[in-house]
Formats: sequence, C-alpha cells, structure tokens
Amino acid sequence: MKINYKLFTLPIIVLLSLVYISFLFSSEIERLKSKIDNIYFGNFIPVHKLHIIKEEYNKIILDNKQYIKSKKIIINNWNYYNNQYKSEQERKVVKKIDNQVKKSFKKRNTQFYRYIIKQIDLLIQYEVESAELERKNFLEQYDKINNYLFYNQIFIITFIVIFILSIILVTVKNNNKMEYLVDKYKSDSITDGLTGLYNRKYFDNILDETIAVSKQNNWTSVFVMIDIDFFKQYNDTYGHDAGDIALKKVSSILDTLFNQEYDYVFRLGGEEFGIIVFDIDIKKLESRIQILQQSIASQKIQHIASKTNFLTLSMGVVAIDQNTYNLTRSTIYKLADKKLYQSKEHGRDQYTI
Repeated sequence: MKINYKLFTLPIIVLLSLVYISFLFSSEIERLKSKIDNIYFGNFIPVHKLHIIKEEYNKIILDNKQYIKSKKIIINNWNYYNNQYKSEQERKVVKKIDNQVKKSFKKRNTQFYRYIIKQIDLLIQYEVESAELERKNFLEQYDKINNYLFYNQIFIITFIVIFILSIILVTVKNNNKMEYLVDKYKSDSITDGLTGLYNRKYFDNILDETIAVSKQNNWTSVFVMIDIDFFKQYNDTYGHDAGDIALKKVSSILDTLFNQEYDYVFRLGGEEFGIIVFDIDIKKLESRIQILQQSIASQKIQHIASKTNFLTLSMGVVAIDQNTYNLTRSTIYKLADKKLYQSKEHGRDQYTI
C-alpha cells in the first residue's frame, strides 16, 4: 500500500514541538537570569556600599581630619547606591535618607553623624530583608516555572505519542484491510482462465472495496474500462484462435505495465478489460495510460478491419474521489462505460476521463 501523505506531517509536528520546547526553555531561563541579576546586583552590592559609607562616617567621628577624604568617599558611594535600581517602595525609604546624608555635610555635627549611621544600619537591614524576600519570591517563581515546563513537556510528549499511535492504528487497519482483500480472493476462482488476469467476480468485490477504502482515507483512486477496438471484426477476419492470442498479448502488456502494489487488472468479459488503481494522481495515471497506448502500438498487431490497420484500445476512466464516493459500484461502472463510448465516438484509440 502507498504511504498516506498525511504521515509526512509527523516529523513536522515533532520538529515544531522541539522548537516550542526550546523556546520555552530559553525564554524562561532568560527570566531567571534577570531575577538573579536583581538579587545580586540590586541588593548585595548596594549593601556593600552602605557598609563603606557607615565606616567613613565613623572615621569622621573619630578624627575630624578625615572629613574631606571621607566626605568624597561617602558621596561617591552614596551616589552609586542611590542611582541603582529601586522599587517604588525602596525609593521612598532611600529618598528620606538621601536628604539626611546631604544635610549631614552642612551641619558637620557628630551627633547627627551618629544618627545617620543608625539610619544607614536600618537601610542595610532593609536591604538584607529585601534580598531575602526577593530570594523567596525567586524560589517560588522558579518552582512555578519548573512545573510549567514539566507539564508542557508532558503535554507535548503525550500529544506526539497519541498522534503516532493513531497513525500506526490507521495504517495497520488499512494494511490489514488490503491484506485481507488479497488473501480473501487469492484462489483460482478469481482469475480468468484464458488471460490469467483477475475475473469479473473479483472485480465486483474489489470495486466495492475501492470505493470504501478510498472514502475512508480521502484518496483518489481510478477505474479504467478498456475495450479492444473492432474486436468482432478481428475475430471474423483472423479467426477465434488468433483472437485469443491477441487477448493474451493485450493482457500481458496490461499485467506488465500495471504491476505495482495494489494495481488490479481484470478481464471483464470478451474483449473488455478493467484496471483499478488505489490512491493515484490523475496526471500520473494519464502518463501510465499513454505508455500503455505506446506499448500496444509498438506490438504492431495487424488488424486490417481497423482504421489504423493495427490493433488499438479505447478507454473510459472514472476517478473515485470526493465527487463519486457515494456512488454505487453499478453507477461507477456505467460512468466508465459511458466514457468508453465517448472515446469510441470520437475516433477510438484514445481515452476519456
């Protein structure tokens, strides 16, 4: 059986799933990185700067000669700290102390310096508590992200597994159906005694199954009805023995050209033949029919009662697709016969779809 083209969607889905997972990982990891930056660079480094400021204020209290040097260090470190990212709540706390730090250099009062040191201690404690809270929030969010990624991976893997299983089940079901068809009619009772092709009884069963299987899989399959042109005249001219030889030659060509898996060639009766092909593009079918015409022509089977002086075939083709799924076997057969008649009406040695 030909592989359903829908199977090609499987690797695409797998690929998209992998891309999706990769995108999730990269985006969430980037968010984690931002959180880590906020913790370390938004809290730990500013705390270090606050300790330096506190130490410099203590130096001024112990030795007023350190004032100019310490003032410069305090201002530089405080500006660094003050310019760091702050939340709205942090900004309110820092703004108050910022005014006091600036005021301390105007007052130059030891008592006020000690007050500033206490404020700096409170600020350090506030920063440490903020860092702890940030870490707590970070860990909670990290757990959420882990769960989010885990459940998404489970969902994707489950979806892929279900999809693959459904494809396998459909494929196995269809293969079993086709194998059943082959096994069910694999006996002498389904072949024509003269040509060795499948007979009309087998044709009736296969055409019914062709309609059902094509509809189930949304395939385009075809039934080709073939008739040897002016065959009665051929028998009258050359005799029935020669007619049987001609039938065998045509049968052999049909059997050779339509020998792919699930190509079915039948002798429907007399000089009439049939071909059923599952799941085929109409253009490809036309190419194969044209090769059939060329092969018959290359045999140069003499037929003086024919307009071409050689034996030729006329054909009628019906596509078993969305337009004909609901038709009966009898109706499809009649449609093919009608197309065959049109080929004969228009000069024979041709096909009509």
